[in-house]
Amino acid sequence: MYTAPGRSLFCNGESLELIHSEVLFVKDMPVSSIFLVVSGVVLVFSDDGSELRRCVGPQQIIGIYDALSCGAWRGVGIAQGRVELVAFNFTNLQRALDDIPKEHRVLLDDLCAV
Repeated sequence: MYTAPGRSLFCNGESLELIHSEVLFVKDMPVSSIFLVVSGVVLVFSDDGSELRRCVGPQQIIGIYDALSCGAWRGVGIAQGRVELVAFNFTNLQRALDDIPKEHRVLLDDLCAV
């Protein structure tokens, strides 16, 4: 079983900085925070690191899809150069989603299943 590092628990609006090649998340690590990329780029690789799946740059959010679809990261996120992020606790988003109409929740579930 994977034990998440202490760094995985961030407060709402907490800023963090990654240096080149620093790992933000790994496969099967629970998504406890979602991140807004302020500057720089986070490269998201397949779980074995063999395939680049996504390049997340400034003003993009990383983590919502993984959190909603399975609750755990499905790949490996690595900083490309210096990266500035703002973290948001996923529990707050989950709480808000609990209050949406059932039809909207079904749509979100369908979108995340793709």
